[in-house]
Amino acid sequence: MKLKKWQKAGLSWGMFMFVIMTFVWPYFDGEEITLKKTLISLVIWTIASFAFGWSMRHNHKEK
Repeated sequence: MKLKKWQKAGLSWGMFMFVIMTFVWPYFDGEEITLKKTLISLVIWTIASFAFGWSMRHNHKEK
């Protein structure tokens, strides 16, 4: 399966946000990082990454 440019851009953004919001932010806040939170976050950020990539593609086409 070959990913399109907007999908790659979205996944790159999503992976970055996943790491920051799942591991870095809770670490500095002193929160516990659990497997359940990590898996839920993975699903949410995967969906959000494709939504972000699609919106960037959509906005880029209009200009």
